[in-house]
Amino acid sequence: MNALTPLTADQSYLRHFWHPVATVNELEAADPAGNGPIGRTLLDEPLVIAKLNGKYVAMRDRCAHRYAKLSVGKVLENNRIQCPYHGWEYGATGRCELMPACPSDAIPKKAFTPAYACEERYGIIWVRLDSSWDCTNIPYCEAWENPEFKRQIIAEPYNWNSSAERRWENFTDFSHFAYVHPGTLYDPAYSEPAIVPVDRVGGELRFFMEPGRDMLDTLPDDSPLGSWNYRNSMPFSVNLSIRLYKNDKPFLLWTTSSPVSENSCRNFMIIAHTEDDLPDSQPLNFQKLVLAEDQPVIETQPGPIYLDEVSLPTDKISNQYRKWLRELSTAAAKGEEAFKAALFTDVTESK
Repeated sequence: MNALTPLTADQSYLRHFWHPVATVNELEAADPAGNGPIGRTLLDEPLVIAKLNGKYVAMRDRCAHRYAKLSVGKVLENNRIQCPYHGWEYGATGRCELMPACPSDAIPKKAFTPAYACEERYGIIWVRLDSSWDCTNIPYCEAWENPEFKRQIIAEPYNWNSSAERRWENFTDFSHFAYVHPGTLYDPAYSEPAIVPVDRVGGELRFFMEPGRDMLDTLPDDSPLGSWNYRNSMPFSVNLSIRLYKNDKPFLLWTTSSPVSENSCRNFMIIAHTEDDLPDSQPLNFQKLVLAEDQPVIETQPGPIYLDEVSLPTDKISNQYRKWLRELSTAAAKGEEAFKAALFTDVTESK
């Protein structure tokens, strides 16, 4: 059997993007003071996440002394993370500030753990592992920009044994609706999806689709059937803005997959709507139903995407997405300017 050819041989370009690692709620639940720490993994890099001096910080989850995990330690009142093994204390920059066994000794220059750019947005904590080029932004989310939205729901993150690339493709794949979500999201009679224009604008992949209105008669009331406007920040974010057919009101599904490893991802979701009296459980439970239909199928796929896979014209969105990922990986190997050109040069088909 011939070896398969991966879409991108080098995925280090992903370190230049912002990725979600935890919700603020998760960090606050980790200790009584709400400062953490908690451990997470991003692109195979173990991280410790904490709140020090009122700011969110991310560092490699490893004490420089004997490599114990800092995430198993605690945040002290002096706003340092204390290693659980020998009590070494680390400040927000990742430098060791105290070695209790030798308090009067000079702290070695190597006594540090790498710190990474870390910010909070949308109730989610984001990390960028490589900020040397500083040319990427936290992905766009419409939930707090549209004044029509009265409620924003930050869902609990969920893990899949799938790559972030596969999860993104799953969310934006029109062809699977009739087979994976019959009677939930789509009427199986509509098995031939539209082939729509796909644009690159400002680091986002954008496209628009209008499913058949007559499917309203066959789908549950909670199904978000409407005009679907996708505005997707590269590489793993989806901002799906919906104008619902049933009441002509806006509804938002936003998701971003965090690449834990080549074969696993952690997924974040925000739902925004206009209803005052709609319990959060109602849209959340419907999305859980959809995810329960998707997950067992997507987890049968290999994590990496391969060039050997057979594509059709109806795979246009994923084909364009894969092409862009490949260009970004190749450009990053050439340097900052090539990477920025690959990310921010607009390519439009829409009229």
